[in-house]
Amino acid sequence: MILRLACPFFALPAAMLLVVTGWGSPVGAHDGHDHGAPPPPVSSTIAPRADASSTEFEIVMVAREGTLVLTLDTFRENRPVPGAEIEIDTPQGTQKAVAGAEGTYTLAAPWLAGARSHDLAVTVQSAGTVDILTTTLTLPPPQADGGGKAMPALPAGRDIAQRFADGALFVPKTTQRILALRTEFTEEKTFHGTVELPGRIIPDPDGVGYVQASVSGRLMPPPGGFPRLGTPVKAGDILAHVHPGVGAADVTTQQLQARELDQQIALVTRRLDRLKQLQNVVARSQIEDAELELAGLNARRANLDRAPRHTEDLVAPVSGVIAAVQATAGQIAEPSTVIFQIIDPARFWVEALTYDAQAIAGIATARLAANRTVALTYRGMGLAERNQSIPIHFGIEGETKGLRAGQFLTVLANTVEEKTGVAVPRSAVLRGANGQSLVFEHTNAERFVPREVRVEPLDATRVLIVSGIGAATRIATQGAELLNQIR
Repeated sequence: MILRLACPFFALPAAMLLVVTGWGSPVGAHDGHDHGAPPPPVSSTIAPRADASSTEFEIVMVAREGTLVLTLDTFRENRPVPGAEIEIDTPQGTQKAVAGAEGTYTLAAPWLAGARSHDLAVTVQSAGTVDILTTTLTLPPPQADGGGKAMPALPAGRDIAQRFADGALFVPKTTQRILALRTEFTEEKTFHGTVELPGRIIPDPDGVGYVQASVSGRLMPPPGGFPRLGTPVKAGDILAHVHPGVGAADVTTQQLQARELDQQIALVTRRLDRLKQLQNVVARSQIEDAELELAGLNARRANLDRAPRHTEDLVAPVSGVIAAVQATAGQIAEPSTVIFQIIDPARFWVEALTYDAQAIAGIATARLAANRTVALTYRGMGLAERNQSIPIHFGIEGETKGLRAGQFLTVLANTVEEKTGVAVPRSAVLRGANGQSLVFEHTNAERFVPREVRVEPLDATRVLIVSGIGAATRIATQGAELLNQIR
C-alpha cells in the first residue's frame, strides 16, 4: 500500500460577498503549485471551498447547505477519477463519501454549522493506490440581519468561472469537467531541430503512367467505352484505339507505290508462267526464284493495302486509377498529347521546397487540413535550384486514403541540428491579445495563470517551448482555447 502526505490546502472563505483566499499557501509547496500568488478579489460567485493535492490525486471540497461536494482528479492529467473510495476524518468521526458521476462525490456534513474552521484528513483509495490528503475548510462568518441577530452566510448556489485583474483564471472543477480540460507535466529534453517547409503531394515516380499515341490518328473507344476518372485499371488493359490518318500526299504516294507493285507483280507472273512452260529445258532454280520474288511482291502489296486501316491499341503502362482523361470519340490524337494519366493511389510522395540547403535527419511529418498528419521518409534532395528553391522528396508511409496528387500541405522535417526545450501539443499554445504566444499554467486545483512563451516548430503535432516555462510545470493542453475565452 502506498501512503503519501499531500501538500496543504487552500480555502475560499467569504463575508457578505464571498472572499476567495488561500489560492496558494507558502507551506509545503511542490511542483505544479503557485504558492506565491496574490489572493484574488472579492467575489459573490464562489462558494466556500478547500483543496489538497498529492503526486497522484487532486481533490476539491465545496460546502453547500450542510453538504460537502467533492471532485477527485488525477494530479498530472486533470482527469476525473470515478469509483474511488473516499473517507474523511470529520469532527463527527470518519465518514465515507458517496460516489456520483464523473469523479464527483458527496458527503452529508451537518457539522459544518458547528465552527468556522474545520481541519480535515482525506483518505483516497483508487486502483491500488492510497493517498492521505490534509486540508482545512474555512467558512464565511455569519451575516447579521436587520435586528443585529447573526444568520448563517448563504454560499453561492453555483460557481462561475472568471478572470481576475492579474490575468489569472478561476475555473471551478465543474466547469473544467464541461470544458474537458486536461493538463500534462512538462519535461525538458533535447530534440532535433525542425524546419517548416511548404509542400505538395506528387505521385511516386514508379507508380504513375502516361498513355500517349505513337502516331497521329483518330481516337476511338474500346468495347465498353473510354475509362473515366477514378476507374481502376491494370497494366496491359486496352484503354483506347487510334486509327492513323492518311494525308493527301501520303495517299498519292501510296497509289504510286501500288501501281509500281502491280506492274512488277504482272511482269514476274508472266515470266514465271513462261518458265513453267519450259521447265523441261530450264533449271528448277530459276522457277523457284521467280516464285519467291512473286510472293514478296504480293506481301508488299497486301501491307500497302492494310496500312491506312491498321489501328494502334493504347494500353495502361501501370496499375492504378485513371487520374486524368483527354479522350473523346473521333478526336485526332497527336503523338505528344497525354490521353490518360494513371496514378497508383497507394504510392504517393511529397515534394517540399526549401530556400536554404539544410541537412535533413531523415524523419519528417506532414500536416494537412483538419489537423491530419502523415509520416514521411526522406528520399532525396535536388542539387539544382528551381525558381531559386531546392526540391526535397519524401515518401509517404502508412495509409494514403483521402490523399490526392497536387494537394498542398506543410512539411516539418528534422534537421541534424539539436535544440533543448519543452515539447507541448500545438493545442496548448495560444495567441494572446498582444500577439505573443502563451500557455496556461495550472497552478492550483481551480486556478490557471497565462505564461508568455517563445516557441519553435517541432513536428506536426507539437511545438518546442524554448523560453517562458521550464520542466515540471502543469500546463493546459486540451481545452486551452476555451480557457482563453473566459472573461
